[in-house]
Amino acid sequence: MPSCPSGHHSTATDFCDTCGLRLQAHSPSPPPQPYRPPPPEAPAGRPAPPRAPAPRRPPVAPRGGPCPECSTSRTGRFCEECGYDFASQSGSHTRGGSEQDGAPAAPRWRVIVVADPAYYQYMVDRGMLDPAQIAFPSVNKQRRVSLKGDRVHIGRRSASRGFTPEIDLGGPKGDPAISHIHAILVAQPDGTWSIVDPGSTNGTMINGTANMIPRKVEVPLYDSDRIYVGAWTVIIVQKG
Repeated sequence: MPSCPSGHHSTATDFCDTCGLRLQAHSPSPPPQPYRPPPPEAPAGRPAPPRAPAPRRPPVAPRGGPCPECSTSRTGRFCEECGYDFASQSGSHTRGGSEQDGAPAAPRWRVIVVADPAYYQYMVDRGMLDPAQIAFPSVNKQRRVSLKGDRVHIGRRSASRGFTPEIDLGGPKGDPAISHIHAILVAQPDGTWSIVDPGSTNGTMINGTANMIPRKVEVPLYDSDRIYVGAWTVIIVQKG
């Protein structure tokens, strides 16, 4: 029932019949809220459990940036040197080697060509070369060469024959102990490779053995094999 703000008792329902003030209606007070205990605090000395971090998106290779596997400049979706797929950010891509009729693609092979000072010193110690006549190169850069086709020639360019090997070790700062056709890498039907020395002047060694491989005989190659030719050149075989 409405009541007078001054506390007068009024029989009227709109204005107090004693003081004339407008009567005020009582609004029901909200029901009391049930008691809820606060959440328990973590015990002293024990840290609260960590929150799981938000998932991070994998980094995306910038367009035009170098290949993350071999640092070759990007010219398209696939690296021209090692076949890295910039779109899916994965390696082991074989150009033209997709699976057909359920058969897996042939494994990819490549070689790393480097001037090895230890091999050079080995040749000097054996008296195979004179360091006063043949000095180790001041610039030593690695090269990666993908093995493609049926044969990959190791040698040095011959202008008179119009021949340039796939792995050219000649040139002004090249290995002086390399024949024009020093050795040949031969692809095998099972996807592996072998090497044959057709009759080089200084011979070819594998994995640091003192004995040269036989001339004109194919010798199987395996992953991580090291081919020694010339005065300082080591060719490391890699599969995949």
